[in-house]
Amino acid sequence: MKAIFPYPVLTGEITLVADEVMVDNTPRPLGLISDREHVIALHEVKGRWNEIRIKVTVTADAGELAAGPWTAPMCVAVVRNRTTKIRHTFELRPEGAGTWRGAVELRKGEQLDACEIDAWVVAEVGGEAGRLIGTARDRWRADFEAASPTQRRSIKMIWKDFTEEANQEFAEFRDDPWLLDAQADEPVLYLNSGVEGLRGVLEHATTTEQKITREVMAAQIASESWAAMFNAALYASGTEDGQVQWPGGWHEDVLRRMLPDLFTDRAPGDALTELVEKRAEGQSGGDLQRRVMHAATLQSRKPKAVASALKSLGRMANAKESV
Repeated sequence: MKAIFPYPVLTGEITLVADEVMVDNTPRPLGLISDREHVIALHEVKGRWNEIRIKVTVTADAGELAAGPWTAPMCVAVVRNRTTKIRHTFELRPEGAGTWRGAVELRKGEQLDACEIDAWVVAEVGGEAGRLIGTARDRWRADFEAASPTQRRSIKMIWKDFTEEANQEFAEFRDDPWLLDAQADEPVLYLNSGVEGLRGVLEHATTTEQKITREVMAAQIASESWAAMFNAALYASGTEDGQVQWPGGWHEDVLRRMLPDLFTDRAPGDALTELVEKRAEGQSGGDLQRRVMHAATLQSRKPKAVASALKSLGRMANAKESV
């Protein structure tokens, strides 16, 4: 990602790898670690633990590290839990040029839901110590709710009657067929069971007309949800130590998935940096929202759903004319 600090930083990739997980000094199966997804699944411990140690390795371009205008480079692993609001850093030991190893410690009383593990390379630059010159290309997620090491990508859907007195939080949205809550730790899509026929079409479509309606409606719901999640994810992004940071969690998943469709000519990290800077400067988001709508349309596969619906309607019309 592009640095905001006005000094040189590493341009090569920095990789962070989780090598081993130990729960109360007992090694856990390597199948709980996914190098592809960058996730560690910890559901099986089910609260029966006091300390989890995750051994990690960080590598950077040794040549660039040696040739750069900095001295005394070192690496720390950073653990952050956004639910409990804690952050800890763990200094890693150097093992050869451009390689560091060590472990992070997770304490039971400080961890809920999931935590993120990052790696920072810091050095003395221009006579000032402790300057950040690079971060890991991919953060890891230690997920205490995940039974398998995969990223969470589904949206929880809940039926609610927006007109019932028991659901006062939906009173002002009583006529809306659906509503996405993107403020929680995970996005939740609320479907309004008070809208006559909505649940029947979405869950129990039987006729051809109902199935066509369901497919188009589902694509529209998905498109609106992707757009809302992107805007929430962008708002959750900010700067830390002068550098634009990925927000982590589902916010980061949404950004990494949609940014390549918003800006096909630049890397996701550079695109995020530009968007955060424009937001800080108070620039208009008109062009951005147009791009968001396009990316959300692609993610929801709405073009395919609409095209399929139109073809089906055309076939139905032709069949009626031939009778």
